[in-house]
Amino acid sequence: MDAARFTQAKGAACSLRFPAICLTLALFALSIPTTTAHAKGDLYGFVVGINDYLGTANDLAGSVNDAEDLAGALRAAHAKKVVKFVDQAGTKFNIERSFLKLVADAQAGDTILFSFSGHGTQEPEPAGRKAEADGKNEVFLLSGYATKGPASKERIVDDEIFSWLKKADDKGVNVVFIADSCHSGSMNRSVRNDVVRYRNADFGAITDDELEFPPPETAKLTEADLKHVTFISATTDEKLTPEVKIGGKWRGALSWSMARAIEGHADRDANGEVDQFELVGYIVPSVARIVESQQTPQVVPLRPERLALFPVDPDAASKFVLAAAETGTLVREGEKDPLKVAVEGGDGAAPDGVAFTEIVADKGEADLIWYKAEGKVEHRIGGEVASGIDESTIKPVIAKFAALKWLKANGAIDPVAAGLTSGDKRYAPGETVEISVEGARQPFLTMFNMPPDGRVEYFYPSPSNPEEAEKDWRKNTLKERFKVDRPPYGAEHLVLIFTDRPLPELHAVLSAMKTATDASGLQLVLEQVLAKRPFQAGVIDVYTGG
Repeated sequence: MDAARFTQAKGAACSLRFPAICLTLALFALSIPTTTAHAKGDLYGFVVGINDYLGTANDLAGSVNDAEDLAGALRAAHAKKVVKFVDQAGTKFNIERSFLKLVADAQAGDTILFSFSGHGTQEPEPAGRKAEADGKNEVFLLSGYATKGPASKERIVDDEIFSWLKKADDKGVNVVFIADSCHSGSMNRSVRNDVVRYRNADFGAITDDELEFPPPETAKLTEADLKHVTFISATTDEKLTPEVKIGGKWRGALSWSMARAIEGHADRDANGEVDQFELVGYIVPSVARIVESQQTPQVVPLRPERLALFPVDPDAASKFVLAAAETGTLVREGEKDPLKVAVEGGDGAAPDGVAFTEIVADKGEADLIWYKAEGKVEHRIGGEVASGIDESTIKPVIAKFAALKWLKANGAIDPVAAGLTSGDKRYAPGETVEISVEGARQPFLTMFNMPPDGRVEYFYPSPSNPEEAEKDWRKNTLKERFKVDRPPYGAEHLVLIFTDRPLPELHAVLSAMKTATDASGLQLVLEQVLAKRPFQAGVIDVYTGG
């Protein structure tokens, strides 16, 4: 793979009382249990989505979409009952009363999927509790929240969540708690904050608190104390959760991926249920594809037995793959949207006319932003992807990201466990990048790199080694180490496509793409070659430049 600006080299911090395990692809090297504790009871859903907060500064755009999507997926999975609250209907009183009623109605062995999409924050613990190592409670904010008076009660503190979940746990009711929010932090790589909406909010200090906290002993409960509860959070405590556009709609990446898991796509052994290891193996790479590896979901606790988390339609995933073979793509019809490009410091004339793209005026609506005066191109979520870009070089960069958007949409819905075991960050010259790829369900691999300038560097299978084209990757793991050694710096994207037969025609075209201009037709080529066949696409984002 020496064709890239990598030289082949031979030879994560977490906190929070909620999910406290850093999950990377190293997880897949663990010895995964083969025995499964099966889900036997009924499935229930309890979904909350809050977009509308007091005032407009803290409003979100995707949380209600999350709630609608998750509720629909739960109904399709034959949930016995689905309770949904969005915006002003999601009051503290309604949520607490309805959730506890659902627990009362459920029987031991039943499962409740409880999701919250909206703002999170942190606040100091009440005096004397001293249960948090950092002295702060994690909090979920509701639509009517304010910092004083009765509105101060319109928030859910982690102690309260634990007290509610303990009632279910004591009864033997299984709960999967999904938190698509964040409480504080940063991103893996820096981005311009004027173009990203995050799911954490700071309303200021509470000046008149009317919230009645549960008994102090609830503050000492941990995830390990709740034997029937699994916690899933959008990211680690010190990281931010961005809102993203999927299929033209604002969303949370975790909720989108969880809805697809509930539909059956995470049921890799097609036994009619999703266990914790299947879920981790699905949502971690799926979310990574959506957010340029800026977010890593957390699942805790990972129990020694292979615990089934929720039932699904056992035929759902296979039906979807068969339908995809008929239509030629895994991307749903409503999720085929063009790459949105904004230009700051000029008009959209230079980048106009690139296939599968649309010029927009609002940077907040864009996938890609060209800061023309600075010569920089930035991904709205990923950060700086190319520098030294002018009117003569901008189009191949845009064409590259249009192709990547199509590939990543496919990669998110049927993900391969492909990513950076050395960590999602920006790598300086001289640093070593480590990658790992496994979990393919199609046997034959095509691999190429897309450098910052939009070129294609074809890697695998090698034309000089025909046996590589016949290798079955379903039982093999790819592990490589590279050293970042020369420009251009920005965003490298290593693309892996797994198919049901070797693709010599694609290999020939990729090998012939000698310039960035040649590579501008990549998306059309991929759509034509991959039409009407099942495939998996993995993309590893490698950001370089110090």
